[in-house]
Amino acid sequence: MPGYPHIQTIQSLAQGVFDDLVRIRRTLHRHPELSGHEAWTAHYLACELEGLGLDVCTGAGGHGLWADLVTDHSRLSVALRVDMDALPIQEVNRAPYRSTIPGVMHACGHDVHSAVGIGVAAVLSQMRAALPGNIRFIFQPEEEEITGAQRLIRAGVLNDPTPAAIFGLHVAPLPVGMIGWTPDLFLAGFEHYLVTLTDHDLSNIWPGHLDAVARRCCQVINKFKTWHLPTTWAEMGAFWKLMHIGPRQLKNFITYTASPNAENPSAWEGQFGLGITAANPHLRLAALGRVRAALNTICGATRTRYNIEPMGSMIDLRNDPQLVLSNLPVLKAAVGPDHLIHLRAAFPFNCEDFAFYTKRIPGAMYWLGAANPAEGKYAMLHTPDFDVDERCILTGTIAMATLLVNTLSQLTHHLPDQ
Repeated sequence: MPGYPHIQTIQSLAQGVFDDLVRIRRTLHRHPELSGHEAWTAHYLACELEGLGLDVCTGAGGHGLWADLVTDHSRLSVALRVDMDALPIQEVNRAPYRSTIPGVMHACGHDVHSAVGIGVAAVLSQMRAALPGNIRFIFQPEEEEITGAQRLIRAGVLNDPTPAAIFGLHVAPLPVGMIGWTPDLFLAGFEHYLVTLTDHDLSNIWPGHLDAVARRCCQVINKFKTWHLPTTWAEMGAFWKLMHIGPRQLKNFITYTASPNAENPSAWEGQFGLGITAANPHLRLAALGRVRAALNTICGATRTRYNIEPMGSMIDLRNDPQLVLSNLPVLKAAVGPDHLIHLRAAFPFNCEDFAFYTKRIPGAMYWLGAANPAEGKYAMLHTPDFDVDERCILTGTIAMATLLVNTLSQLTHHLPDQ
């Protein structure tokens, strides 16, 4: 292909390993493991990587692992990160590769991500002599708990050597074959709080008083929501189109979630959780101010007091603009210009601990279209009937392999004396 000599090779090699990648994805789907328990998954993936002749480091940050494709230790390295944990959801699909573990399933596509990671490793291993640098393949546990990335970083995954750039992808309810990209905010961070109510005047309380006030607070706060998670394929499609248009109100989104302890409602009377997600930290502060104003009104009328205690936060995942835009031409050549969608607003309902890598080194994450409504596969994340059109594995392998090779070429070309 003129201008990008490696693309045809990547496409051909990816097609050649596609059947094996489907096998790997289905094996992982049948044997899902929750965050922090990915021992079998890690062993299975390590064996696949060792079979490709890669140097594999296991037991990193729990059940994490990485594999290095080294062409020359003096050259630059780039990295691909995929995740591998599952969710506590009972699968309702009847596919032959459905989960065999009661109450656990790959409902977020991490089985697909892992298969793509193996696919990219398989393709680039066969291109070793032509690679302008080294590749590190990172298989991360505990993404659903947003603890895995930091564990791996502490274990040294970004050291010896430090990758010059890192890429990731996530399946999405977009038509199979599509790649969603943005040079800016990919997924927003959040703030979590615990709100505790106490009585101002003990002489006026009655049993359940604080719980009733807490429920009222949650009702009022949840009414602040402007954006609601789409629950049907039609709604989801309309929302992705809106993200492509990027209206100002969506670019400045705020979402609120307020609810009592669902697992143990009687754990603490008058207590509820508060979550705020917003397009930037300033909007999160403004949202907290709005919540405080509402609580002041409700608690003033019910003779109660409240305390808001921070319980955790997540940083924004922002793609590196230079990395995304410099790779856009080669990505178009690899998957076709009609298969790219420029998203001008972020999806406001999820977060990603890939952000912890991009806080340290340049990085970019992409959405991988995985849906085929005609076959009843909608790729709706965190749903009990989640499934994908497995052709997305081929698209993801081609896209990620192309990005890694092109980035190495660009970085090597711009080195001094090159």
